[in-house]
Amino acid sequence: MESNPTRRFVRRAPCKSNPARRVDIRITDMRAADAAWWDRKLGPYHRLDRTRADRRWVWSALLPFCRVIQQRKQRTCRALVIWARDGRRFVRVGMSIVIEDYPHVDVTDRSHSNFVWFISAADSDVLKYRHGVSDPPSLGRVLIDCALVSSEDAGFEGRISLHASLDGGQRLLDFYLKRGLIRLAETAQLPVSVRRRNDGRFFYANPSVANSLARDLDPDR
Repeated sequence: MESNPTRRFVRRAPCKSNPARRVDIRITDMRAADAAWWDRKLGPYHRLDRTRADRRWVWSALLPFCRVIQQRKQRTCRALVIWARDGRRFVRVGMSIVIEDYPHVDVTDRSHSNFVWFISAADSDVLKYRHGVSDPPSLGRVLIDCALVSSEDAGFEGRISLHASLDGGQRLLDFYLKRGLIRLAETAQLPVSVRRRNDGRFFYANPSVANSLARDLDPDR
């Protein structure tokens, strides 16, 4: 397997309404002001959608909480914001927090990975009708790619792990399966340091899958 340790984040994403078109995007480190903006401008609308796994998330609380908790465990959180170009401005459209140097949930591979703790894409209708974004992007694959690239940067060859929130129901399981991630069997053991039980909602990418998924988006980097 060939990997590309110099990959950068993608700079274009498919348009939600027309996947053949591309929207310029940029990815930056998350600041407290970004989390506060998201909570204020998008959170009230997201809370009304009972199908969203993130409808109760308060990013201005999650950001410092995640950093403090992981620092105690001598790990680092990497928090990112995805911005989409709309004319002369860029608007926040996606958020993610990953834990670096986390035990890979596939115990047959004793390497470490990046654990995707929280990811969220803004509702496209809210972006369009409340914030005037003419072409909201589709971010499903981009959010996963951010974690893959961060894992490569950290030296984990693209390995990522995550747990699909129960609040997301079957819809969230289907989302990760459609993005090409591997679902960990419910009968599989978890690493000793992972305290929660295996409820069948864990997913991961090994180096081969990670490289394949990332390579698909290389033209947009």
